[in-house]
Amino acid sequence: MSRQIIRPLAGYNLRLTAHYSWLLSAVLLAVVPFFMEPALMNRVQAAKLGEQLISFVGLIVFPHLGLLEDGGIGEVLYAKRVRHHPVFLFRWLLTVLYIFLVVTALFTWMHGSGADFELWPMIGGTVITAVAIGSAGLTAALLIGNTSAGYIAGFSWYLLDFMTKGKLTGRFYLFGLINSEWDNDKWLLAGGSFALALFCAFWLPRKRLD
Repeated sequence: MSRQIIRPLAGYNLRLTAHYSWLLSAVLLAVVPFFMEPALMNRVQAAKLGEQLISFVGLIVFPHLGLLEDGGIGEVLYAKRVRHHPVFLFRWLLTVLYIFLVVTALFTWMHGSGADFELWPMIGGTVITAVAIGSAGLTAALLIGNTSAGYIAGFSWYLLDFMTKGKLTGRFYLFGLINSEWDNDKWLLAGGSFALALFCAFWLPRKRLD
């Protein structure tokens, strides 16, 4: 694929992916510092903040990706001579990168302001949790054809783990950082999230444009 195609395609998909949900999630994270004192926070408190609040960023920004092709804007995947799989995965990776950047910015500020926790494990664990919840919501939205269904599916997983402490989800427990500085099962969550993204990329051709 030539650069003449890649550059405008990448720019178009960046504009398409940067949904108003990105702004909503940024506002949420910008408000968080006004309700806490980082110097008084330990690892467990930071983990609860990350996994049980900041992780909602993933649920905010992911589900709409499954329905971007509705409403007549699917020419990027279907009318152009571009394979749909890398385009969709590009959008997914852009969203992952956005989550990584905003979570890193917040936790770096907290750590620099005196919060007592290991920075990169906290960032990595929170990002993976956010991506896992969001990717589950994305998959549900694509399969059912409704963004609200995606939000409900992602939140249901969150609520299940919040109430049962992982008794029903086992190694797919979302909040492992609360119990330890790093949870190796996060890698399983990360792999599962990417597997869902691949599934969505290959499921998209089954959809029919209006």
